[in-house]
Amino acid sequence: MAADLFLLACAVVAAICFRFLFRHLPQERWQFVASLPLKKNPDGSWRGLNLTFYGLFTGLAGGIGVATFILLTASVSVPLTTSLLLTLGVLSICLPAAKIIATVVEKNRHGFTVGGASFVGILIAPLFLWVADLLCQHYWGLALPVLPMLAAMVIAYVIGEGIGRLACISFGCCYGKPLAQSPHWARQWFATLHHVFIGKTKKIAFAGEMEAVRVIPIQAVTCVVYTALALVSAALFFHGEFGLSFSLALIGSQLWRAWSETLRADYRGGSKVFSAYQAMAMFAAVYGIAITLMMPAHGDLTPDLATGLNALWSPGVILSLQLVTLIMFFFSGTSTITTGELRFGLAEDWRTQAGCEEKSCKHTENAAA
Repeated sequence: MAADLFLLACAVVAAICFRFLFRHLPQERWQFVASLPLKKNPDGSWRGLNLTFYGLFTGLAGGIGVATFILLTASVSVPLTTSLLLTLGVLSICLPAAKIIATVVEKNRHGFTVGGASFVGILIAPLFLWVADLLCQHYWGLALPVLPMLAAMVIAYVIGEGIGRLACISFGCCYGKPLAQSPHWARQWFATLHHVFIGKTKKIAFAGEMEAVRVIPIQAVTCVVYTALALVSAALFFHGEFGLSFSLALIGSQLWRAWSETLRADYRGGSKVFSAYQAMAMFAAVYGIAITLMMPAHGDLTPDLATGLNALWSPGVILSLQLVTLIMFFFSGTSTITTGELRFGLAEDWRTQAGCEEKSCKHTENAAA
C-alpha cells in the first residue's frame, strides 16, 4: 500500500509538471537555458556557446532514471555498489551510442537518438547482469536477482525516456505530422491538444519547414504513455510480479515506439514505410519475450520501498545522481547546431548614476582648486 501511494503521488506531480511544460515548451524562449561567451568579435560582441533545455531535460531524465534504478534494486537488497557500477557501465556505452547511431542511421552528426541508445542498452543489459552475477557469486558468494534487476533497469529506461521527451518538445525534434495531413481520427483527437512550434531554430522549423503549423503532439503523448507505463510497471514490481513488470515495460514501450512513429513526420532512417528505429523496437520486443521465458521468476523476493528510499538518501548517491545529470546535460545540451551573439553593457539607471558621480567629482575638484 505504501508503494502504491508513493507511485500515485509521483503520478500527480508528473501530471502537474507535464501540463505546464506541454503548454510552454513549444514556444521560442524555451529552447536555450544559457549562452556562454567564448570569443570577442571585432564589433565588440561575443560569440556564444548555447546550452539548451534539450540538455537540461535529458540530464534530468538521466538522473531520474538512475534514481529509479537504485530505488528498485535497493528495495530487493541488491548492493548499492553493484547498482552504481552497472549504471556506469551501461551509460558509458549507451551515451556514445546515442550519437553514433544517429550519425549512421539519420546521417546527422549533430543529433542524438534515444531509440538507438535504448536498443543498445536492451541488448547489453542482460550480458552485464550475467557477468555481474558471476562475479558476485565468485567473490562474495552472493547470487544477484537477475530478473528483478532487469525489470528495474527497463523501468528506469522507460521513465527516463518518458521525461526525456520534454527535451524533444523544447528543441522541436521528433515532431508529429501536420493535422491537415493526418488521419481523420487524429484530427479529431488532437483538434484542441495539438502543438504549434515557434522559433526559427526549432528543428521542426529548419528541417521540417513547419513553424507555426498545427501538428500531432506525439512527443507529449509519448511522454505520458511512457511515464504511465513506468509507474504501472513499478507498481507490479513492488507487488513481486517481476516477470510481468519487465515484460510490460519493455514490450509495451517498444511496441509503442514502433506504432507511434507512424504519426511522426521527421526523418527516421530507412524507408518512409518502416524506419530503422521501428525495426530495432520490434526486435527488442521479441528479445524481451525470450528473456522473460528464460529467467527465473524470483517469487520469493518481497521489495521494500523504505529500504529503497533509504539507499537514495545518502551523500554518495545524491552526489552520483548530480554528476550523472550534469554529464548528460553538457553532453547533449551543448548546441552545435545554433550560434549565439552576446552583447554586454550597463543598465540605464547605472549609466545615469555613473554620470552624476562623474559630474560631482569634477565639481569637487574645481571647488578645491
